[in-house]
Amino acid sequence: MKYLILSLMAILIGTLTVSGQQEIWDLWDDAVIEKANTAKNTTYYDDDEKEIVLLMNLSRIDGELFASTFLTYYIQSSGMTKNSYVNSLYRDLKSVSNLPVLIPRKDLSDIADGHATKSGQTGHVGHKNMQKRFKPVFGSPYFSIAENCSYGYKTPIDIVVTLLIDDGIKSLGHRKNILNKSYSSVGVATRPHKDYQYNCVIDFGGKGN
Repeated sequence: MKYLILSLMAILIGTLTVSGQQEIWDLWDDAVIEKANTAKNTTYYDDDEKEIVLLMNLSRIDGELFASTFLTYYIQSSGMTKNSYVNSLYRDLKSVSNLPVLIPRKDLSDIADGHATKSGQTGHVGHKNMQKRFKPVFGSPYFSIAENCSYGYKTPIDIVVTLLIDDGIKSLGHRKNILNKSYSSVGVATRPHKDYQYNCVIDFGGKGN
């Protein structure tokens, strides 16, 4: 099973050597990967969107292990200099474990798709008309909602890790959304963007009142 997962994830960490890939994934239990891979059978997601959900869920299930594997790999491979945002992410992930996994939902995915598609066509950035876009689902079935938007990144690890680092965002809103225990539903859409080449919208929903 693990070797199949390694093969499927080659694109995600393709710049690593074969031994490097196995070294990372051998630290993750097969059952944990399976638990996190909630989008694997989602027919309206492409492979990148499925991997985004997988990575977010791994960070929620075992933040400390995520930090020592994917976060450390990303920083080392990108040549990123550790700053206060990176250091605070390491600290935050140490206290994250066994959060509810995010389950893909068609209603949230449609909202994310609409915003990512329109943003890409117009060159818009940000959360325009968020209240209006979420109105059909707010209150029922979701009592809490949030949205992350990423621009200029294509690969799942770029998108998830940069949102978690949240460099320059004092509120750390993107990080807090990904690691928020009240969210258990998610919608993801990655689409072209006329100015930034790529954009990704991730919408979160919580059903607890």
